[in-house]
Amino acid sequence: MIKQLEDIIPQFSNELQLLILLSQHDLNKAEIEKIETLEKLVDWKLFFELAHKHRLISHVVKQTNQYPNILKSEIKKQLIEKQQGLSRKALLYSQYVLKIHEGLNQKNIPHTFFKGPLLSLELYKDIGFRDYRDIDLLVPLSHIENARKIIQEFGFVMLAPKKTLSKKQKKINYTISHHYHLTKPNTPIEVELHWNLANPKTYLPLETKKIIADSINIEIAKQNLPYISKPENIVFLAAHGAIHQWYRLFWLKDFSEIICQSSNEDIYKAWKLSQKNRLGKTFKQACNLSNLLYKTEIPQYIDNIGYTNSLIQGALKSISDKELRQQGLGGKIKFVWYRLKLKPDINYHISLIFRLRTHFTDWEIFPLPNYLFFLYYIFRPFILIYKFLNRKK
Repeated sequence: MIKQLEDIIPQFSNELQLLILLSQHDLNKAEIEKIETLEKLVDWKLFFELAHKHRLISHVVKQTNQYPNILKSEIKKQLIEKQQGLSRKALLYSQYVLKIHEGLNQKNIPHTFFKGPLLSLELYKDIGFRDYRDIDLLVPLSHIENARKIIQEFGFVMLAPKKTLSKKQKKINYTISHHYHLTKPNTPIEVELHWNLANPKTYLPLETKKIIADSINIEIAKQNLPYISKPENIVFLAAHGAIHQWYRLFWLKDFSEIICQSSNEDIYKAWKLSQKNRLGKTFKQACNLSNLLYKTEIPQYIDNIGYTNSLIQGALKSISDKELRQQGLGGKIKFVWYRLKLKPDINYHISLIFRLRTHFTDWEIFPLPNYLFFLYYIFRPFILIYKFLNRKK
């Protein structure tokens, strides 16, 4: 193992160490010996829980195919069964990706896909390799309601917000959220219909219309589907992983893969685009974490540029945590502070706080007529306490 990985990996549990090693692009002799040692020490129930949390099953299966002498046969069998489940699910997803694309095209609604099935196809040449949970697509805000209706015509229902919003509520929701979340009953398929890439928009202020205009094509079943361009995708993957504190390792693995597969020109464009949007910290965090855990070479123009050590340490702690959410009020406050540190921009800081003034879940819990909407801002602290107490129950 390279020095960085040797230094960092002892911070993790035996189970997480094994998972990280089994999701490497390739293994050297020392790493194989380490895997053989860890095999005798791990709690396999916890290992599978972590593999589920970090969504790295396919990577582990690929590694055991390349190195057939690692892991016991019964463990391999369980891994393969889970991976086959992902492949079966991918067939369903690909059908609805094509249906949604065709439906939007028929109504001349501009759109582009990102993450999910198409990212799996781009990085791993297999639509069922990544363990994704939804179809993500981006549509201009002016077309968002028509796009939602088209998706609902395919049998999808609203998951968030569940309540039918009034005209005023829709207008407010566009500023405090960035997507509609839909699900198809009795299937595992979900759709996130975005009008912005991130929430708040000031965090990643790439314009939706430009992203759609810059789209490239990815072919599925002999059809070309619009897909986010390489530089914009690199910037997004870094920013997306960073704002979630990289608590799922497959985000970092995806970033590592896209860097390895991209040209120097595309990586440099992504770096400049990150700087332009004041997201240099998230790009450097992603590059350094990829280097530490997946031995990804850091671009020369990034290498000797200092980064905030606390952002790296915070992400490593998040990765090592078995939980998916910040625990307790103290954890949530720390997470807000972490998000504030990601981007040195006053507009982002203001909007990060200002968007907390109300939420569509408030409107579902306490329905009020539009002429009393202002009361949501007054009642917000009490609604938050109510939500917190009910969650504890």
